[in-house]
Amino acid sequence: MLKAISLLLILVIAVTFLAGCQENSADVANDEKSGNTGVNLNETTSGNYESEIEYLDLGGYEISFVVRGGTGGYASFYCIDLFSEGYNGDLINDAVYERNLFLEEKYNFKIKQTYAEHPTFPSDVLRNSVLAQEDVYDVAYDSLSMTMPMAGEQMLTDIYTLPYINFSKPYWYENVNEDLSIGNKLYMTYGEHMLSVNAGLYGVFFNKQIADDFNIENLYDAVRNNKWTIEKYYNLCKDIAYDYNGDGIMDYHDFWGTQTQMHNAYTFFIASGEKIVSKDENDYPVLSLNNPRAINVLELTGDFLMDTNTTMQVNSWPQDVWGYIGSIFKEERSLFVEGAIMQAPAMRNWDFDFGILPNPKYEENQDRYYHTPSVWNTSLLAVPATITNPDKIGYILEILAAKSVDTLTPTYYDLQLTNKVMRDDESGKMLDIMFSSVAFDIGAAYDFGGMFNVVLNVGTKAANFASAYAAAEGNAQKAIDKLIETLEGE
Repeated sequence: MLKAISLLLILVIAVTFLAGCQENSADVANDEKSGNTGVNLNETTSGNYESEIEYLDLGGYEISFVVRGGTGGYASFYCIDLFSEGYNGDLINDAVYERNLFLEEKYNFKIKQTYAEHPTFPSDVLRNSVLAQEDVYDVAYDSLSMTMPMAGEQMLTDIYTLPYINFSKPYWYENVNEDLSIGNKLYMTYGEHMLSVNAGLYGVFFNKQIADDFNIENLYDAVRNNKWTIEKYYNLCKDIAYDYNGDGIMDYHDFWGTQTQMHNAYTFFIASGEKIVSKDENDYPVLSLNNPRAINVLELTGDFLMDTNTTMQVNSWPQDVWGYIGSIFKEERSLFVEGAIMQAPAMRNWDFDFGILPNPKYEENQDRYYHTPSVWNTSLLAVPATITNPDKIGYILEILAAKSVDTLTPTYYDLQLTNKVMRDDESGKMLDIMFSSVAFDIGAAYDFGGMFNVVLNVGTKAANFASAYAAAEGNAQKAIDKLIETLEGE
């Protein structure tokens, strides 16, 4: 499916910036339940969705984007999929250039890209522009946590109101929009022309040789048969971790079940199908964290992440977290490691075979797998409230997404990714599951009353959940009520 291909593309991108099969019935079931509206894999090289769009001459319009730059600790998230000055031999750069050249010449417009370099973010630039009532930027690419709260300050345009965008088309992510909308208004989204979301999805990498040495079952089958759960993952890690150097202390030098970060308490929480907030009949947020199932998920997650004889957890946030926890995996002293898809290319030349698995379900009868990227780092698009050319902006976003189907997607999948990054067909199928099961929680984006931190702190057991929730609940509800009041008054 199109979503899977696009995410595979990002694996090759990350190398630069970070240093015919039998179908199981469970695969079909997971795909059907995902709600994904992707194009069939076999159609992507021939489908030309852009040609089906009504032609408009845009009269030389220059559409202005502000996006993440590549300095500081956020280099892996800087924007590479929007603009190129010309051919340079890099496949993604050249595909972006060809896409834009074709569109700009055909529809008579220009793309202008402005980098906001760390410690400044696009949302900072956009906020200042809107406060000054300046129509400087048409679109911003930035993270949910930094940009989405601007909707409550009436600084963002409801993207649903932009003419020409057809969210029923497979180059958009209609099911994700249902997660991101508030009061049936959409303030952030992404499409086939954007690679950051899928690159940032978290999964579980595993060492195939270690799995064989310990006679561990076929983990791909466990996923397909809905047996891949947090409890199974935890038990496998407990069974394999040991004091490698015999000094009586479990530390960096020993053999671990897995390595992770406290922030992955949230990825496990989302993987269970739970959310900090759900939606009411009017599509407004409702606190949903304090329910028995969610509490059980958080308790199990906390036990797993804080098991110091099983899990190597890094919370001090060194500059290169992956370099620290990933090095244990590289030295073949762990069965698993948790990380984003963008970490995979760094593993491409390692001496052992690795695979990737989805984040585990909480229980076997769960409807499907769920995956989410970082709300801090992964960029989606937003449109400021100060725009004066909504027709042209909507039209350009539509043709960018549509044209990416037959430029970025087939080029990089066919030439770079099929055989060079993931080393087996089975891992490709696991990526299909991950990429068709993206989910967002606006409770994390807004962090109403600090509720996001209540979940994150489970990863360190920094506070008792019940007391932490009780302390945050009142402020969270006030923040939700204020947001609803603001949006209803627009």
